[in-house]
Amino acid sequence: MSVTCPACGKADQEQQTCSRCGCDLTRLLEVARAAAAALHRSLACLRAGEREDALAAAEQSWNLCHSVEAARLAFLAAAALGDTSAALGWRQVARSR
Repeated sequence: MSVTCPACGKADQEQQTCSRCGCDLTRLLEVARAAAAALHRSLACLRAGEREDALAAAEQSWNLCHSVEAARLAFLAAAALGDTSAALGWRQVARSR
């Protein structure tokens, strides 16, 4: 899981300290890991047919880290639930990323 240093903007940091400026990235890495875990939960729930749980986990991942993957899974889960309005909203979000 990589993050971008908020202090200097160096991308693709996977260490707890920025290799360029020394900024502490521990909390950012924790958030990125939590977002990835929620994304994996969402996919597992969707595969298991647990659509509501899939949508909740995708939304949790999105709230932590605005990734296109989270938006796409939220779109799929909302569509599987038959919530056209939410699905279209998530589709728009995914396309804008």
